[in-house]
Amino acid sequence: MSRMIYLDHAATSFPKAPGVAEAVAHHLGADAGNPARGGHRLSVAASRAVEGCREAVAGLLGADPGRTFLGPGATFWLNTVLASLLGGGGRAVVSALEHNAVMRPLRHLEARRKAIIAVVHGAGSTGVPSPEEVATEVRRAPTSVVVLTHASNVSGAVLPVAQIARAVAPVPVVVDAAQTAGSLPMDFAAMGVAALACSGHKGLLGPAGTGVLLLDRSTAGRLEPLIRGGTGSRSESEEMPELLPDRLEAGTPNTPGFAGLEAACRWLAREGVEGLHEHQMKLRERLANRLGAIHGVRLWGHRPGAPGIPVLSFTVDGLDNGELAAWLDRERGLMLRVGLHCAPAAHRRLGSFPGGTLRAGIGPFLDEEDVDALVAAVKDALSGN
Repeated sequence: MSRMIYLDHAATSFPKAPGVAEAVAHHLGADAGNPARGGHRLSVAASRAVEGCREAVAGLLGADPGRTFLGPGATFWLNTVLASLLGGGGRAVVSALEHNAVMRPLRHLEARRKAIIAVVHGAGSTGVPSPEEVATEVRRAPTSVVVLTHASNVSGAVLPVAQIARAVAPVPVVVDAAQTAGSLPMDFAAMGVAALACSGHKGLLGPAGTGVLLLDRSTAGRLEPLIRGGTGSRSESEEMPELLPDRLEAGTPNTPGFAGLEAACRWLAREGVEGLHEHQMKLRERLANRLGAIHGVRLWGHRPGAPGIPVLSFTVDGLDNGELAAWLDRERGLMLRVGLHCAPAAHRRLGSFPGGTLRAGIGPFLDEEDVDALVAAVKDALSGN
């Protein structure tokens, strides 16, 4: 077997940013106290690790550190926001490209809290809704929230969330940025959205079990915590404190993970997200052009020149997705995602349901040789070599 080529960056990044593993190891070996739960040196060191991460993430994503919240993942924060905004019922307008991190909480609220879900399918081939399409759906009935993925984890297509937020104002827009934070240059304050949740382990190149929530001022004052418990503050009260970020961050945090996430964000800030994105998109277009030229290969949701992230989904006529993915891994060292990618709604919209696709997720440390190896392997698989 040839060398390992990791092409599943959209599921989780590998390798992590330089310095991440060292930061995690240093924290566990030297600073592993419980933050805000004591005045001794290890507790203080752990508190500094958490706050250092908060500041690094906020700086990278253009957010206010005072409204930047750290937790176990984007899914946790999406559940927090949606349960708070729709817990008493209401209407949510969503795109047809949403991940189950959005759709499963919404379906739960639909069944248990009588929330109403309206889906905008988008007129184009990629399923990306225009601001006008979303605004038209919002005007059909009183709407509590618009929920949008920032980019499809199936096709890589980017949604115009800032323009949609302007078109539907004052209805709040909640963004699932699991696929874009760290992969696209981002300025949360300029986007005009109410809330943005992202993973720490994907484009941000940090450890698993980390996630971030960014809130505007109005939404920060409205949210109820999803879980309640110790915060290290206001311990005389058996009610959750009102002060932020404590109100939304109950329980002992993943301090080693946040130490690693801080290192990742500072590396990204030094390297420049824009340049890294440009490199990855060049590789994606090279892969799309070369795979698309092979007879029997179909690209799903790809539109050359449109805003995107370095994700490409494809299928090969006559070859089972799962069997091909297993062969690529076993024989060529190529690791891709296969199936529905936790986004059945997107596959239904694109027409690749129920079989799904093979998905190449390109990371910042890959090069032309890596994507060309996938092209050559697909050719060989088609020819039976």
